[in-house]
Amino acid sequence: MSTDTSEKGFQKDIINYLTSTGYVKRTTKNYHVAFCLDVELVLKFIQSTQPNAWKKFAKVHKSNPESRFIISLFKRINKYGTIDVLRNGFRDAGTKFKLFYPKPNNNLNPELKAKFNQNIFSVVDELEYENKTNSNRLDLVIFINGIPISTIELKDTFSQGVENSIKQYKNDRDPREPLFKNCLVHFAMSNEKIYMATKLAGSKTRFLPFNKGIVNPDVENDYKTSYLYTEILQKNQLSKLINNFIFEEGGIVIFPRFHQLDCVNILLDEPEPGHNYLIQHSAGSGKTKTIAWLAHGILNKFDDNNKRIYDMVIVISDRKVIDKQLQEQVKAIERKQGVVEPIDQDSQQLAEAIKSGTNIVVTTLHKFSYILDKIEDVEDRNYAIIVDEAHSSQTGSHARHLREGLTSAEADEDVLDEAEDEFDEILLEHMEKRRQTPNLSFFAFTATPKAKTIEMFGYKDPTFGDFRPHHLYSMKQAIEEGFILDVLKNYLTYPTYFKLVKTVEDDPEFNEEKAKKVLRRFVELHPHAIKEKTAIILDHFMNSTRHKIKGKAKAMLVTSGRKEAVLYKLEFDRQIKDKNLLIKVLTAFTGTIKHDTVDYTEANINDINKDIKEAFKDDDYKILIVANKFQTGFDEPLLQTMYVDKKLNGVAAVQTLSRLNRIAPNKHDTLVIDFANDTDVIRKAFEPYYGETTLEEETDYQKLYELQENIYDFYMFDDVEVEEFVKAYTKGVPQAELHNLLSEPVKRFNGRDKEDQVEFKKKIRRYQSIYSFMAQLLPFSDLSLEKLYIYLKFLSKVLPTINNPLPFNVLEDVDMDSYKIDTRDECESIVLGEGEGRLKPMSPSDPGYRPEEQTKLSQILEALNEAFATDFTDADRLLVSQITGNMLSDDELMNKVRNNPKENVAAIFDKFFNKELVHIFNSNKSFYDKISTNDQLRERLKQDLLDFVYEEQGEQV
Repeated sequence: MSTDTSEKGFQKDIINYLTSTGYVKRTTKNYHVAFCLDVELVLKFIQSTQPNAWKKFAKVHKSNPESRFIISLFKRINKYGTIDVLRNGFRDAGTKFKLFYPKPNNNLNPELKAKFNQNIFSVVDELEYENKTNSNRLDLVIFINGIPISTIELKDTFSQGVENSIKQYKNDRDPREPLFKNCLVHFAMSNEKIYMATKLAGSKTRFLPFNKGIVNPDVENDYKTSYLYTEILQKNQLSKLINNFIFEEGGIVIFPRFHQLDCVNILLDEPEPGHNYLIQHSAGSGKTKTIAWLAHGILNKFDDNNKRIYDMVIVISDRKVIDKQLQEQVKAIERKQGVVEPIDQDSQQLAEAIKSGTNIVVTTLHKFSYILDKIEDVEDRNYAIIVDEAHSSQTGSHARHLREGLTSAEADEDVLDEAEDEFDEILLEHMEKRRQTPNLSFFAFTATPKAKTIEMFGYKDPTFGDFRPHHLYSMKQAIEEGFILDVLKNYLTYPTYFKLVKTVEDDPEFNEEKAKKVLRRFVELHPHAIKEKTAIILDHFMNSTRHKIKGKAKAMLVTSGRKEAVLYKLEFDRQIKDKNLLIKVLTAFTGTIKHDTVDYTEANINDINKDIKEAFKDDDYKILIVANKFQTGFDEPLLQTMYVDKKLNGVAAVQTLSRLNRIAPNKHDTLVIDFANDTDVIRKAFEPYYGETTLEEETDYQKLYELQENIYDFYMFDDVEVEEFVKAYTKGVPQAELHNLLSEPVKRFNGRDKEDQVEFKKKIRRYQSIYSFMAQLLPFSDLSLEKLYIYLKFLSKVLPTINNPLPFNVLEDVDMDSYKIDTRDECESIVLGEGEGRLKPMSPSDPGYRPEEQTKLSQILEALNEAFATDFTDADRLLVSQITGNMLSDDELMNKVRNNPKENVAAIFDKFFNKELVHIFNSNKSFYDKISTNDQLRERLKQDLLDFVYEEQGEQV
């Protein structure tokens, strides 16, 4: 007999599996259309699990108590929703009824486990849900204790795809039907893919992917989507979903996406204090809810002895939204007050929260540096620390203070044997607390893990030896599933060309690299450059961006510094006023910038009386100019265009451009217009974070010893001086004494040549960076490494600055000759590779000392102009020759040239120059555009032509 490849065969396979795992098979005849319940199973569950309550209810409602109960339940579901009834039950006639018994988190009460096993899970196929003849049918409906919780529409890809299931829900299912309003989730399912929706709204229904990845993996002897019925719909998992995950938010049921549920389940499967976990979740992953579910799940996780595995959850975050959503969700799930405490005041508030043992604390990392002495006497507890946006700061000093403050670790006797005195013992105690954290587990979330972060929190693959995240929801998957937009899809570069000229006769020498930096900065801050780019941005915004997102689109301009941000804001305001544009611009920067004798701050330049984030939400404000601030952690879904006037690379490029990727209604695309970067640089920055990010190998701590030896080889100090200083510091001697102990090494440093000074400072900075990170990973404590770290931390602060200042005097000798922006409209799509991104571990080596090379100013300018020169073609040069010929043949012009000095003719030369431009416009628009769009180039060409006709006239005489 041939294989049944029909939808019915698919349906039958699902039902057979569910019934084999304890589901009861029911029929459409068991379903009461008016009450949207399997009445028989509802009553069976109540009467068998709560006989005393039923008896009391029946005594009050003597006439047909069954009917009265069903009516009461139906009204309760319609008013408060199915999840509320399943989680909280309801009261009637002085009696409390439970409609569902969740699986208990511990074994303290065997009766609860027995009650859980009394829940009745059932499935109905071909359910006729409408109260009419020839009612529409649903392929599958899942019930718990007679209450429907999920509908499923099936399609087999041999005949139809999952898209047809979605169409069926959107077009053929009336969202007003009580069944659809009461169910918690609706699945559109094929043997290849699954999508879900918690609220049907006709054609506007939004179905979200519920897949294991971009493509579901093959399953031996089963369908790719079998996980829905073999995992999600199984009794234990459904119990978790009802008790710990599903909740209402703004009148909509929140059901976790697959990766959210999978992530939390994996992390809670066998959580063990003393372990770290890395979660690489892209923007658009719903990370805030995942953190909230994880925090709640951790609090309700018990060990085999029925003891909480973690006594307290600490969420490290700088985002206020975490506080709010954690509180809202925990309240929605448990209806408990005070479970979450945001630390929004000072470190004292944090210390008190830890002492009192608050269930969930939301705070910032730096506060731990100030409470070490205040929480020393807190009893040993197990802490789960959830890190929102984990990055390299989680491996620095504040992170070490967190570990020292919360760990229960103590130095073993054999470790303390290394101590020569009580001061060594103090150091070793701190080192062991930092290194060993048997009572702490870190759950670190980030979309862009750096090498340090992966090594600190990831796991080492036993087969390949590389480090990987414990759970992945990639940028690629988020884009493919439509939860974020691809910010690289429309990428437009506007190359900037400029030409600098030498204004002095001699040819002074400068350090080439530093001089170029100063000269580029000169061009960036030049009023003409700011004016030109502002005009381009405003023109583009008003003609294009302004019409996006149904007129609600906003833009961000990323500048290279605070001074640029101020200059841009002033120029934007001027041009907006001159052009009478009906938009406003804000700028965000820290501190004070002085310009033209005025001190500008964010507050006085914006003239607003509210937080800048809130102000930007106002419809009038369309463009936000930023300088570092808001390049990370700023979420504004209406941002559609980004103008980039800053060099970007690495993680900073990814985080900055990702400000655009948030989705919003009617937002279909994004655009980047980049004045400063090459697309290859941006591609290389994004590629490590497009898929899974891995670390090739761990940092070799032996290199740390090599670096230690290299530092001592400079003979700036010896280990006796290090010992003496660290002991004095540990004793708490007066500060002046510490300075005295460092005076001799400083004198030695000052007596060395520049090469030694540069190399030495590089080495000690490298040592501080690596040891700060490695101290938390070393499998041992080494006093010599720790003491050198403490010593260098203070020595580095008192060593004099040796780097030559930037040669700003180069600006006295140059001027800008021409400036041009190529505003072509050829948008590029930056395509990323398919593979994983592999990072390399930290390297203790450095490039070493390089003597500064002095280069003639003319050579510097030549090199710059080679990179940024205006791109006139041979044809363009021929046109210039034709223009000069026309001018020499113009009798009126030549008569004035012969009879007047040049400065007099210059005043009326525009007339003749513009006449030639009109001819060019009709014959060669490309050349005309080059001239007319660049004021400085136009003026320069006009002056050159005037000089030329005077020179030619002189030769003719």
